[in-house]
Amino acid sequence: MHRLIPLFKKPKHILKVVRFIFILAYYKISGCKTIVYNLHEDYFYDIFESIYHQLLNRPKTVIFFSYRAENKILLQYLQNKVPASQIIPNYISPFLIFDLFICAEVTGPDFPLSIFHTPKIEIYHGTGTSNLYEKKDVLNRFDSHFAIGPKFNEFIDFAYKEKSSKPHVYNIGYPKLDALLKPNPLTKDLKKLYKLDDKKTILYAPHWHEYGSIHKFKEALLEKLAEFDVNLLIKPHNYLYTRYANLNWKKRLKDFANQHENVTFVSNPNTQELYPISDLMITDTGTTAALEYSILQKPLIINYDAQWFADNDSVDIEKDLCDLGFCFENLKELKALVESVLIKPDENEILKQQTAQKNIVRKYLYQPGEATAKAVKAIYEILEN
Repeated sequence: MHRLIPLFKKPKHILKVVRFIFILAYYKISGCKTIVYNLHEDYFYDIFESIYHQLLNRPKTVIFFSYRAENKILLQYLQNKVPASQIIPNYISPFLIFDLFICAEVTGPDFPLSIFHTPKIEIYHGTGTSNLYEKKDVLNRFDSHFAIGPKFNEFIDFAYKEKSSKPHVYNIGYPKLDALLKPNPLTKDLKKLYKLDDKKTILYAPHWHEYGSIHKFKEALLEKLAEFDVNLLIKPHNYLYTRYANLNWKKRLKDFANQHENVTFVSNPNTQELYPISDLMITDTGTTAALEYSILQKPLIINYDAQWFADNDSVDIEKDLCDLGFCFENLKELKALVESVLIKPDENEILKQQTAQKNIVRKYLYQPGEATAKAVKAIYEILEN
């Protein structure tokens, strides 16, 4: 009932609901299935993008995108990706009857009204599961989950152990990573976009959390990397800007890049597209990026932080990633690692890491390269039932 109050405060919102009710009714009469993909941040689009493009090939399927209305950057991003007629603010989407609701994050009031009995699919947006245990009550609301790997199934067993029945779990894998295992025609365009020359390229992709290297070392870390004769791409997790807005990181990183010819600040939310154009990634304990990058078996350096492990449970994936071999706790260690991994590479050590990366991907990810096809098949199955 509380969700109706803000709706009735603004008559124009009610008119939008009525308008979309007629639109959805038209699609239903036409024999079309309607799907709404709900997202709160711009980078969540990338999680669904490969599935979306496959679903477009299915006749009589219409896909809408429900966005958090106060996030103007998200709206602008979506407008460049999908037809404007299929974008709906999240203050009206719960009042519309879709055939399927898909979400890539843990949300609350965006869920469709329970009286509609809309099937709900959750596609998790990370690879670790440590942060999910405190959110199990919200995740209990889904009818189906797309599991990234075995660890997610362990979480589901925990989350629903007190329930009389569990939701259906599809062992899908991570659809957004399929593109990493295929030739990417956009790679040359991206190199031009970021003005990468023939030098080696380092991707610095720090996490947003308080134990991350960007908080610990600040611009001193960037200065250390910029000293190397390499291209440096800086692409933090998006939450760095929203959860630490008072630190003005976006401006600071842009200013740093403007002061160094070999440094580029990346504003595009899709980190994965940077993996193929980089030769080394530096990231933090607890990042999804570390496991994603391991698919390519390229050198990976991780900032190790013991406190992060002390404050989190169910961190097998993160521990195994730190055991890959190249970890640093101070800038002197980081410099030495970049020297031995990228500048004058120790091939034996790199080969050891590549072998470990291959094993860790096999251990924690289902269906590398085939996850999108599996996800689309599961969605068809749910729509037909």
